[in-house]
Amino acid sequence: MSGYQTMALREVAHSRSGEKGNSSMVSVIAYDPADYELLREQVTVERVRELYGPIVKGGIARYEVPRIGALNFVMDEVLEGGRSRTLAFEESGKALSSLMLSLPVRVPDGYVGRAARNQDSPPAPGAGARGGRSVRLGSATAWSRDRFEPALDLVERGKVDYLCFETMSEVTMSAAQVARLDADSTAAYDPYLVARFEPVLAACKAKGIRIISNQGWLDPRGAARRIKELAAQLGIADLKVAAVSGGELSGRIADLGLRYSEDGEPVERSRDRIVSAEAYLGCEGIVRALADGADVVLTTRVADACLYLGPLAFEFGWSLDDHEQMARGMVIGHLMECGAQLSGGYFADPGYKEVPGLERLGNPIAEVSEQAITLSKLPGSGGLLTPATCKEQLLYEVADPSRYLAPDCVTNLGAVDFVQTAPDEVAVLIHGEAGQPRPPTLKALVGLREGYMTEEMVIFAGPGALRRARMTQDILERRFQAIGLDAQELRFDYLGMNAVHREATPAPACEPYEVILRVALKTRERQEAEKLRKEIDPLAVNGVSGTGKWATSASGSRVRSVIGLNSCLVPRELVDMQVTLY
Repeated sequence: MSGYQTMALREVAHSRSGEKGNSSMVSVIAYDPADYELLREQVTVERVRELYGPIVKGGIARYEVPRIGALNFVMDEVLEGGRSRTLAFEESGKALSSLMLSLPVRVPDGYVGRAARNQDSPPAPGAGARGGRSVRLGSATAWSRDRFEPALDLVERGKVDYLCFETMSEVTMSAAQVARLDADSTAAYDPYLVARFEPVLAACKAKGIRIISNQGWLDPRGAARRIKELAAQLGIADLKVAAVSGGELSGRIADLGLRYSEDGEPVERSRDRIVSAEAYLGCEGIVRALADGADVVLTTRVADACLYLGPLAFEFGWSLDDHEQMARGMVIGHLMECGAQLSGGYFADPGYKEVPGLERLGNPIAEVSEQAITLSKLPGSGGLLTPATCKEQLLYEVADPSRYLAPDCVTNLGAVDFVQTAPDEVAVLIHGEAGQPRPPTLKALVGLREGYMTEEMVIFAGPGALRRARMTQDILERRFQAIGLDAQELRFDYLGMNAVHREATPAPACEPYEVILRVALKTRERQEAEKLRKEIDPLAVNGVSGTGKWATSASGSRVRSVIGLNSCLVPRELVDMQVTLY
């Protein structure tokens, strides 16, 4: 069409993807809010289905978020089918946004793409004007294996009132339970509990910084007792530690007459395979623990944002029935819960979104008063805190932004906007009414044993690498047939070619110089999974020319248990939350 040119979406918009339950989410956010209508007209469900169709088994929904110039897409059963995506290449769902960025869009002639634009957001002095007493909360971690240094940095230089450790993914509790069952010796709380607390506990007590952490996992009381022991070892007197428990439902979930949200099947039918079941608790237990004088609060599973909502509700005396204040706290908590993702982590895209100092990211700080919300990070730390980083985090792992469900309220994230008030400082604005009353039910995750899986990799390089990899796949398929391999699922990936986006991957422009063939399988019985290595190792002398193996010299089994996740809704009156003070 005359007057228009075509360019990749990444020149017009940035994107963030994530996974939640049985769905994957991809948000598309205009660099310039003036381009929102361009996105709205062209990035349709139909075009997204053309792009993702080969790897999406379920439906695709689009939600509009005009205040921040964004579209949110929810795709059900991507790649291997949602929760049972056991053989997918690691973290493949989080790479879906890169496929979206390749979508061709039409823009007017003369349009200047993002790669040529200045990325700085001009400050708007006064937009985040503070007033009244404020509370400062620091995000120490976003998951169990996050970096260790930010916690101490926040304690030493952040002038924070609360230090919050978020350590759980959806599968954390189930994996911990299986580890206990398999090893019969693994602690039921976060194995990094002491390693994270030891460097900061004395300083937090001395400075009056209170710690909120969900590192209690399956045993918050045991975690609390361990921190009391640590305090004694460190010579810290009068440390009060609270444990919030009660969401653990493993022993009775099958008797409550519930059905799984994913397929409507009765929970009772999977009774023999259930390894864990826990409800997402709200902020009430944290509020009660703080009111009881706790210096440290260790919880079982709570909604991630409640680690921040709890201290805010306590400090400002918010009623848990005030859904507007609950929604305000949920916005803050949702922005903070993923730690450095708010301050430049999982954001950089060379040439489009530059982030300085990724090797030393500064974790975010939220300063909250009754009048204002300001996000920042430590001066001199790496990273970037702008409206763009905030918008990506706002929509991360969100389905319908107008109805963000949580234990304490329903929040309209579409009412939120951001203004840069200084370098690496952003004001959070909430327009109008953003909250609705809490739902009558709590979401519960149910972990199910689904057999075993294992994987191996074979490496090829040089001329004919791809042909040799394909010949190796053929050899293995024939061998599996010859030995009678009983696999529920079998998957071959060519890393660098189709391992992440699978059938949606564009055809390669030329023959690759290097190819890694990944073989993964899932079985009902462990001994069947063990057969894979017994077929891979012999390729050293029975395979094609130039066959290299990945880590096959290491001894021991690489077979691991598969835990499937389902969810259901539990009437909240069936969940008995408890607070224990030590």
